[in-house]
Formats: sequence, structure tokens, C-alpha cells
Amino acid sequence: MTELEPLLNRIEQLTPYFGRAQDDLVALVTRGRNRDYKGVLQNARLVLEMLLRSLLTTELKQTPGKATLDELINKFRQQAHAGLIPTHVLAHMGTVQAWGNLSAHDHAGDLQDAGVKVDLQEAMTSLNSLGVILTWYRERHLQEPAITPVPGSSMMAAPPVKAPVGTPSKPVPAVRPPGGKRLAWVGGVALVVLAAGLGVVAYRPAPGASSPSASSLRGRVDALYAEHAEPPPPVECQEMDPRALGVLVEIGPKLLERIPADKRVGEALAALAALRAQGAHWSPEGWFHVARASLLAGNPDAEAMNKALLCTSFAAAENLAARVSVAHGNVKEAVEHLTRAAELNPRFWQPRYNLGLIYSRVPRMDQAVLWLKRAAESAPEIADIHFALGNAHAARAKESQAANREAQALEEQKHARAAWCRAKELGHAEATGLCPP
Repeated sequence: MTELEPLLNRIEQLTPYFGRAQDDLVALVTRGRNRDYKGVLQNARLVLEMLLRSLLTTELKQTPGKATLDELINKFRQQAHAGLIPTHVLAHMGTVQAWGNLSAHDHAGDLQDAGVKVDLQEAMTSLNSLGVILTWYRERHLQEPAITPVPGSSMMAAPPVKAPVGTPSKPVPAVRPPGGKRLAWVGGVALVVLAAGLGVVAYRPAPGASSPSASSLRGRVDALYAEHAEPPPPVECQEMDPRALGVLVEIGPKLLERIPADKRVGEALAALAALRAQGAHWSPEGWFHVARASLLAGNPDAEAMNKALLCTSFAAAENLAARVSVAHGNVKEAVEHLTRAAELNPRFWQPRYNLGLIYSRVPRMDQAVLWLKRAAESAPEIADIHFALGNAHAARAKESQAANREAQALEEQKHARAAWCRAKELGHAEATGLCPP
């Protein structure tokens, strides 16, 4: 409940601005505090529908009639109405719509079958998106309310309070396989965390400014690849449409690898909803992001991954495909993807590192050392690579000792200490005890 309370407080602060939607917003907050998460999603969907019907009436001068929520959202996605709702707000509307649809329908068969279950994480995802939508709508379309009680609540309407900006989250600890060895499978290293907590990094032009150009948005998308320490796709496979690029700019921070584990699935699901709301007309680059979001959400989308791989020289897609293969238990296929990724871009250290980790587990220590050395050459500043390389050399030392090759064992131990000491210099905590003063 502690995690949900800041979101509910945020909705409460915004409630007095929203006319006839106030009743549903008060009900939403009450349901959230009573742990009725399915009800939260349903009320959020109703509020979104009211806002869109109001926009249709006031902005487009049209009568909404019996238009469904899906029809209302699609209307504002049409090119003729581009700009009325910013891209990032449309993405959040897609999230509220998706979760609202899930909670509003009975997907079970027999009455004895279990119905739809909605957990805290789904409620938090929907509420976070609703907060962004309400904040935008109030700033763009509404006047300051009078200081009056909110119906059904003890809260008084107060001056607007901006949502708190998220602080950088701590790195997620690496997975430890049996035996205590450190296995940090990587698909991207987020050198800077762009969003955490309630803060939302949003592509939004300054008031009065013109919309960013495709080239400007392209630069922002390329910067996100740099956050993941992976190369962007070749030009022929990139998104060019400004609307699609705007979506990629918005969802990028939700897919960073260092998002705290307890928030990672919710953020990935929100990104996935925004990506799928754009339809099925992505280039391989767009499908790459769909595949990444689905993997982080815990349900890898093999079809999206295959569409990304239609770009045959997309090294980051090959590395991601390896992660999907591992998720499906196909290590041989993962090795093939990683090898192709390493061949496509000699500066891309992640596939080399991942190959080293896989061969360390098999174990095939000669191959592990080979690939980890190549990874260290590509990225000499990454402490994890040197630590893994030290472990691989230590394993080879044991193999040599078992075969009575003492001189070779001493040489491997020397290489292991050198790698561990380099990892220590770079700040790797676990290497401290392995590198004598």
C-alpha cells in the first residue's frame, strides 16, 4: 500500500479540476486504498473516456454520441488531428486503455473458472499514466478551481502540486548462479537513469515552440541506444516518421536495464502498451523495441523479435534475440545470435561478454577466456568484464592443476589476479578480496 499511496495522493490533488469526472476519481482513490485494483483500472478507463469525449466536443466541435474509448483514441491518433494530444500523452492513454479493457471484460469460461486478477503493479502502472494525462489536461485545458471540498472526501482543493521528479535508482544486482559465481547477463547498460519513481521523462515541446523535427527526434533515439551501450540500427532499418520516433523517445526510459526490479515489469508493460498502440507498421527498429519491452515484461514476443531480425545487419537486435533464446531455453541458438552480433560490430562489447558468460557455464573455459578478452578490448572500462575474465582464468588454473600442469596453472593464476585487480581499480566490490594489496 505504501507504494500506491503517492500515486493516489497525486490523483487526489488533481481531482477538484475535473468536473463530472470527480466522482469516478474519488471512487478510484477509495478503491485503491481498499486494494480493489480491478476497480482502479475500471475507474481510470471511465475517466479517460470522459476526458476524450470532452476534447472531442470542445476541440473538434463534434458530438461524441456512442463512440467507444477505442474509437475516441483512434480519432485523436489520426493525422488530421495530430498535435491536439502530444505523443507521450497518447502513449499513456494507450496504457490506461489497455489495462482498463483487461479489467472490464470477463475472459473466463465456466462460472467455476478463475476470473481476471489484477495486482498492485498493474494498478500502479495505470495510475502513473492517468496522473500524466490529468496533469497535461489540467495545464492545457482547465482553469484553477475554487477552494471547495471534494465530494466524498475530506480533502480541500489546493493549489496544483507538481509530481515529484524521480531520483536515479541504484543498479540492479547481478544474478548469481549456483556456486556463487557472478553472472550478469547484459542486454544494455544504462549509464544514466532517466526516470524512476513517479517522475516521467516526457518528450514535450516548450510552450510556443514548434514540434521537433525528425532529425532532432532521431538524435534523441540514438542517445537512448548510447544509454544501453549498444549500436543503433543501420539507416535502412530506422524509423523515419516523427510520430513513431516520438513514441520511441517516450518509452525509452521505461526500458533501461537498471530500473529497480520491483518496477521493471510495470514500466515495461506501460512501454509495451504504448508501442502496440501505434499499430503494426513499425520498421525493424520499432519491432526491436516491442521485443525488448516484451522480454522485460516477462513474456518475450518471438514474432516481434523475428520482424526486428529482418534487418540483417542490426547487431543490437541479434544480441536481444540471444536473450530471447535464453529465455526460451535455447542456448545453442543464443550462441549463434551472439556470434553474429559480435561479427557485425567489433566495438559492441555486450555479445562478446555474453558469449564469455555462456561458455563459462557450459563450461568451455578456453572459449570463455577468448570472448571475455575480446569484450575487455572492446570496453576496457567495464569492471564486470574484467571480473568475469579473472574467474575464467581461475577456472582454467584449476583445470591445469587437475591435469598436473603446474606451470600453466601458475600462469593462469597470474592472469586471474591481473584481471581481478583491474576490476578492483574500476570499482568492482567483489574483486577487492581477490586482488592482494
